[in-house]
Amino acid sequence: MPKFKQFQQQLIQELQSFRFDHGQYPSQNLIIVIEPIPLLALLNGQQDTIHNNEGLYPHIYWQNKEHTHTLASFGSIETLNHIPDTLNQQLYLGGLAFQQQGEQWKDFPATYFIRPLMVFQIIENQYQVVFHFNGKNSVDNSIKTVKKLQSPQPTSLLSLTQINRKDAPNQQQWSELVGLAIEYKALLPKVVLSRETELCFDCKINVWDIMALWQEANINSFHYVFKLSDQRSFISCSPERLYSRNHQSISTEALAGTAPRGRSNDEDQLLLQGLLHDKKIDRENHIVQEFIVASLKQLKAQVVSSPVHVMQLQNVQHLCVPIKASLPKQVQDSQLLHKLHPTPAVGGIPKSSALQFINDNEPYVRGWYAGAVGYISRHKSDFSVAIRSALIEKNCIKLFAGAGIVTGSIASDEWRELDNKIETILTILNSR
Repeated sequence: MPKFKQFQQQLIQELQSFRFDHGQYPSQNLIIVIEPIPLLALLNGQQDTIHNNEGLYPHIYWQNKEHTHTLASFGSIETLNHIPDTLNQQLYLGGLAFQQQGEQWKDFPATYFIRPLMVFQIIENQYQVVFHFNGKNSVDNSIKTVKKLQSPQPTSLLSLTQINRKDAPNQQQWSELVGLAIEYKALLPKVVLSRETELCFDCKINVWDIMALWQEANINSFHYVFKLSDQRSFISCSPERLYSRNHQSISTEALAGTAPRGRSNDEDQLLLQGLLHDKKIDRENHIVQEFIVASLKQLKAQVVSSPVHVMQLQNVQHLCVPIKASLPKQVQDSQLLHKLHPTPAVGGIPKSSALQFINDNEPYVRGWYAGAVGYISRHKSDFSVAIRSALIEKNCIKLFAGAGIVTGSIASDEWRELDNKIETILTILNSR
């Protein structure tokens, strides 16, 4: 604790010097290089504090797939319900929902972006604190926020006892839904159907403990938590990138087609080869690839697709086709998001027909599940497709999983795929 108090005092002194040089309402950011600090532990330390946490919300954790950019942000100086255009040092964190909102998603608007007040970040192994300013928020307010911070608290193993589970749809409803989707095959070559699995436990769930365990289990994924109030948290350990932009260079991927992992190396390789040579899965992936390439070409991009490979996770493996593109200078992130989100990997094809089928027939509202979540800055942006995700509220967690339905899909096989996709988080929760 004394060491953390010294660290806080260092930040306050830097802010006071910055105020002396730039005034009470600066229009540029303050960047401070710091000693390493555990970001999940820092976020965990703000739980159930006796201090007024209001100025610290939202709490956001973000880590890209490559682990070259990790951040923990506190508070906000600006909140938007539209996709921002960025200038200079601006950074916005947020996302777009998959579909219209329901009561359980009231903390998570259809479009939501914040410019954070204070960001702890690791970029290429350098630790920094960035205080954001826009000419309207005061240095004194940032000092007040620093004083509210509590010392980091290590995350721990979970000790939860499950008291109930509810699937929506249940297995019988799922079978009927898959059958209905296949009936529409002439108008709907592919639709991605999904399930919400609600688990309730005997005590409150700590989102930071779950994230620490989940990212350890699935290393090569995005890891993020959006805790916008003390009521609800959206959490994801997604393997899927919507796109990453570095200036006008774009990286994206067609990720569709799933098989379980094997129990031995031989079985694993057999399943991998089956994934590469399965005509149904190849068709499913090709639909996604065609959509992404066509969408980027509509923006006058030069597009190149790489050979297919298999992305292996802890309990499942996916067919993946990396795609790179070069965009004209005038293309904005808002155009990319509107063109690419949602892809047929989470919606279907044709896009409008698939989304209408999902809206009409799924028994719950997806909200941010299968949405686009990430950050936008002037030169770089990165968005994940929010699959392998969950919504946490007090002692209950809702897990989400989907499966692409095409001609030849078998309802019982697709149900097993849903179970495989939530197996890692079920193991973490000791709820298998």
